[in-house]
Amino acid sequence: MNKSASIESGFQGGVRLRNPESPIQTDRPLISVITVVKNGVATLEQALNSVLGQTYAPLEYIVYDGGSRDGTLDLLRRYDDRITYWCSQADAGLYDAMNRAVDGARGDWLLFLGADDLLRPGFSAAAAQCREANTLYYGDVYLPHRGRFYDGRFSAAKLARQNICQQAIFYPRAVFAQYRFDTRYSILADWALNMRCHHDARFRFHYVPEVIAEFNDRTGVSSLRKDDQFLRDYLALLRANFSPLIFWWRRMVRTAGWPLRAAGLLR
Repeated sequence: MNKSASIESGFQGGVRLRNPESPIQTDRPLISVITVVKNGVATLEQALNSVLGQTYAPLEYIVYDGGSRDGTLDLLRRYDDRITYWCSQADAGLYDAMNRAVDGARGDWLLFLGADDLLRPGFSAAAAQCREANTLYYGDVYLPHRGRFYDGRFSAAKLARQNICQQAIFYPRAVFAQYRFDTRYSILADWALNMRCHHDARFRFHYVPEVIAEFNDRTGVSSLRKDDQFLRDYLALLRANFSPLIFWWRRMVRTAGWPLRAAGLLR
């Protein structure tokens, strides 16, 4: 079924379809929260309510479904008068769906929330700080399985070693005027995007000490699978986006650092 047939058959909905030109009367930026989902009925309602319960305004909520068959569409129809826009159509994977959702979002900043994750009250506090149009604002997430918070302020060296949790980042719209998620990567395309934004002098990262979301670190996709293509490209991504010193350090760690890591002396 093609996209137009899906739309004609009622596989889309939300407030925007009834009020497509509804103006937003505010001097604060519009924040778009985006969830992509497939067969996520077991957890999606909690995620929905964590978004709808936020105090920040203006806020829009966009849900892109990849053709669920488990009751997800029934849930979306039940929340039709509270979700800004939702649709259901086939996609080519997680990041293809996110790229499509970017096109449907109207926010000045965009945040991606998994269907099995939850926004925390810190989201609204952090959203209120989004002011500079070329700045990626980010905070922390809570990892309930490990019982800890992740992961504070990121330096360049830290970003080369580990990623900022995607559920904690407010991306300015300007990022997606330049880049999209690289669909060659199955679960770490957001890390590749963050590396590119770090390298791009037009953008900067700003840490906000708020807990933005609760991230599913037990059964979430990124907790259970590896991204083999990203791992193959990792050093090339470092070379392209970080200083020679950071590249060579991480290369040394990757190729010869296992004795030090085993001794707890190197990360």
